[in-house]
Amino acid sequence: MEEPESMLEYKLDDIKESVESVHRRLERSRQMQTVLRAFEARDRNLLEDNLWRVSFWSCVSLLTMLAVAVTQVYTVRSLFSDKRRVPT
Repeated sequence: MEEPESMLEYKLDDIKESVESVHRRLERSRQMQTVLRAFEARDRNLLEDNLWRVSFWSCVSLLTMLAVAVTQVYTVRSLFSDKRRVPT
């Protein structure tokens, strides 16, 4: 039978290895989270930039459609306006 001290040292070594393993995994998790945060920040900036572009060109399209609508109304009204005076 083994001595109690050697069994205790064996268990302590196991616990130390387990703690170190957990520490290494936590450190790796922190590194991965840092990388993922960097990707998330880059993607968010890209999305915000794209949102600005989409909003800008949507406004330009809206203004263009309004200008075309006003021009069409003016053109149709001018076709039906009778500028001749009809004697009654």
